[in-house]
Amino acid sequence: MKNFESSIQTKLEKSLIKYDLSPVEFSFLHYLYDQYDSKASLLEIKESLELSSAAVSRMAVRLENKSCKPIVRYHSDDNQKEVCLKITDSGIKYFKQASAVVDTSLNESFSSKEFDTLRDMILATNIKTSEK
Repeated sequence: MKNFESSIQTKLEKSLIKYDLSPVEFSFLHYLYDQYDSKASLLEIKESLELSSAAVSRMAVRLENKSCKPIVRYHSDDNQKEVCLKITDSGIKYFKQASAVVDTSLNESFSSKEFDTLRDMILATNIKTSEK
């Protein structure tokens, strides 16, 4: 299972290179994209992605500095101390392009012979366990 997971991680990293994104940065954009109003506080992102505050801040800066400006930073109207991020229109376009490549990569991985073999092994283990 670790080999399959590692293989998927490597494929994702390679597929995101042309977008200059890591898988975690992609998840960061995905989280913002999925929000009702396409915005969230740094704290919400930190908790959702289970990252440190420093890691979230570094990623936010890295994404803000990209040429397409996928996100913007602002302070909450309700709490001026709360830092929030919003995905921009160009960020949505950027995310959708990267997302299509990620979807293709994941579909290839989960329709591979390697995945079928792993799934069969897991199912066989589950059957043996439930028979005991």
